[in-house]
Amino acid sequence: MALVARVRDVALPSVDRRMIVGGILAAIAALGVLQITQPPQRVPVLVAGAELPAGRPLGALDIEIRYVESAAGLVSGDSVGDLAEWSLRVPLAEGEPLIGSLLQPPELVEFPNVIALSLDGAHAVLGRLAAGDRVDVYVTMDGGFDTDSRTELLATDVYVVDVVASESSVDRGRVNLLLAVDDDLAGLIVSATRTGGIDLVRVAP
Repeated sequence: MALVARVRDVALPSVDRRMIVGGILAAIAALGVLQITQPPQRVPVLVAGAELPAGRPLGALDIEIRYVESAAGLVSGDSVGDLAEWSLRVPLAEGEPLIGSLLQPPELVEFPNVIALSLDGAHAVLGRLAAGDRVDVYVTMDGGFDTDSRTELLATDVYVVDVVASESSVDRGRVNLLLAVDDDLAGLIVSATRTGGIDLVRVAP
């Protein structure tokens, strides 16, 4: 005998679309309010924990951390880190923030003199130099009519303080550099620019 089961129609509750749309709009509004009222993200920067002298490594000074909304122009980070051997160009009062432009690398403490050098790009690694690079300096002396020219290594591992490629139509292609030197090297470079040609070789890191 076959059994026949009758399924009665079940009435489903109707969904009010207006309630759904209202719920979505309320959620969006809540997120907007949360975004507006959320405090801005703060970033850590380095500040002077006491009066800081110029010329001493930051790693040996009293440096504190302060949180600010914008670190533009300031030295950001939660520690001195890789700047431990860097120093200040000028003293800072307690509470003043460290500014990037006031910092100098340790090379400028060891070699405080800076000399300017302007070379054709072909003799300065085609201008592919940047502040912080190190270069070897070669000089080629013209031997005159009766002797051959000779090239000698003038200095090694010279720190590049800054590099600016000339954009002038007259000097286009020249590379202008600032190099950190001591008194002796300054004299050698000045003499080389008067009596011979200079070439730079970028030292591999």
